[in-house]
Amino acid sequence: MKRVFALIFLLFFCIATNGQGLKKELDSLLGRITVLPSTDTTTINLRNDYTKKALFANPADSTLTDFAQQTLEDAGKIGYQKGVMLAYERLALISQYSLSNPYKALDYYHKALSVSANDPKLAPYKWGVTGGIATIYYEQEEFEKALRYFKEILQNNKDLGLTATANIANVYGSLEKTDSAIYYYRKALAYKQIEENPTYKANLYSNLSLMYEKAENAEAAVASAEKSLNLVDLHGIEFVRPTAYANASMAYLKAGDFDKAEHFAGESLKLSEAQGNLFLQKSAWGTLADVFAAKGEYQKALEAHIAFSGLKDSLNNQNRRVGIARKQMEFDFENERTLAQAEIKRQTTIKTVSVLGASALFAVSVLGFILYKRRRDALGQKQEAEFKALISDTELKALRAQMNPHFIFNSLNSISDYILKNDTATARDYLTRFAQLMRMALENSGHREISLNEDLKFIELYLQVESKRLPGRFSYTIDVENGLDTENILVPPLILQPFIENSIWHGFISKGSKGHLMVEIIKEGEMLVCSVDDNGTGRKLNGAETDNKKSLGIAITENRIKILNKQKKSTGQLQITDKPNNAGTRIEVSLPLQTAF
Repeated sequence: MKRVFALIFLLFFCIATNGQGLKKELDSLLGRITVLPSTDTTTINLRNDYTKKALFANPADSTLTDFAQQTLEDAGKIGYQKGVMLAYERLALISQYSLSNPYKALDYYHKALSVSANDPKLAPYKWGVTGGIATIYYEQEEFEKALRYFKEILQNNKDLGLTATANIANVYGSLEKTDSAIYYYRKALAYKQIEENPTYKANLYSNLSLMYEKAENAEAAVASAEKSLNLVDLHGIEFVRPTAYANASMAYLKAGDFDKAEHFAGESLKLSEAQGNLFLQKSAWGTLADVFAAKGEYQKALEAHIAFSGLKDSLNNQNRRVGIARKQMEFDFENERTLAQAEIKRQTTIKTVSVLGASALFAVSVLGFILYKRRRDALGQKQEAEFKALISDTELKALRAQMNPHFIFNSLNSISDYILKNDTATARDYLTRFAQLMRMALENSGHREISLNEDLKFIELYLQVESKRLPGRFSYTIDVENGLDTENILVPPLILQPFIENSIWHGFISKGSKGHLMVEIIKEGEMLVCSVDDNGTGRKLNGAETDNKKSLGIAITENRIKILNKQKKSTGQLQITDKPNNAGTRIEVSLPLQTAF
């Protein structure tokens, strides 16, 4: 059900000692630092080295932020640019992996890149920083951006070939391209230097086990997971342990060893909670939900699934992605402006040397200013347009995300009722359907458009779940116009769900007789018309239409259509018709007809 990857390769590529050896090395470094002058390049290098290794040894060390900040100040006092750049990178690592603050981490990474851009000697160090930025995009599920960065590193820095290869495998795994992920993991394990670093090896085997699990190869998954666990125990690799446990639990779950799966998922949860690692907590809870369900412990499965869903909603917070994208655009804009200023300065210098007289110099300066202003204005307009597009897309994602909790908790309450009544057979069947429904809802809400066929599958499953919850209360039909290619037609996900829910919860609840709901999909010209028609009590009698207030589902759908119209330059609309004599309600959502190809 859930995936998690250990992305520490680009961050700790220089660390290869075991836990006890690393502790001794840290003590030795700290001893040398205390006897050397604070504003000395050697001291600053030692401090940066200590910060990275200390973070590796104990990510929860709260003193590292002040230590790294002091290193940055000392390096700045003597103008030691390499020390400044690496101090910024260390602060980024602490923000990203100790404080779980990707906003601050991205800011520090960009400051480090700005320092390297002003000093050609620091160019080799920028690829490690670029890797840190790529991991942030990876963690925020911006997989295509992360893949682009990692491939750029692989092409430009041979020293980071192993780390880039391993992280490319991670991204392919997240993109569900299992064969490609397995290929790159094996390729990474074939590097000669892998034998010198048990940390690399443990990570690679752990992630490879997860890919075998996804490929339905339980035997290979367990074998790889156990190789990772043996390396972790043998070398005391505490930084890798929570992830190795999480991935091992999924391998054992696939193999049917539920006791080991529960044990390792529980241990991973304890360690990740101590570190404040929300990504691993989400994975552990997800695995526990599956384990408990497989063992028939449905109350525990329900509680674990609720914890998993809450963490996933938190991690998918769209505002976090907007903040990251905003910072990326701000950095790109500043970088372009710096390049433009440098180019203008160079042109001005050349022309100043070749042209005699103050008037010629003045003319060149004016021309340079005009060129710079034009470039700056054009760049500003481009960035503004891109940012507005990002905001629109993010608002649309956020609106789609609001649809999920609109029906989730109603179903959870129904499951809880069955459990309390000791109706385990019904609870199990309902939980299975609900899990399928949740999986489809979470997967579909992450896409701007899905095929009409996928959306109809979701509607069918949702109606099955609600029919199970309200037996005999209503019937339904789904009618699609002949000739419509449902696999090729694209629609926004969950566009009809709130209205179907309203019909069931408001139109049929107080109806004396059995209700009927019809979902119809037809084509009218260049528009796709999706309708929900019920014979319920109508909005006036069931209280859905009072004081001119709109329901949450209606408001969200209208906003979604408004944003889609703006993006697609279309004329989609929502139309609600109250049937005469309170005989029910008809909803029509018209959308521009879009196809995949």
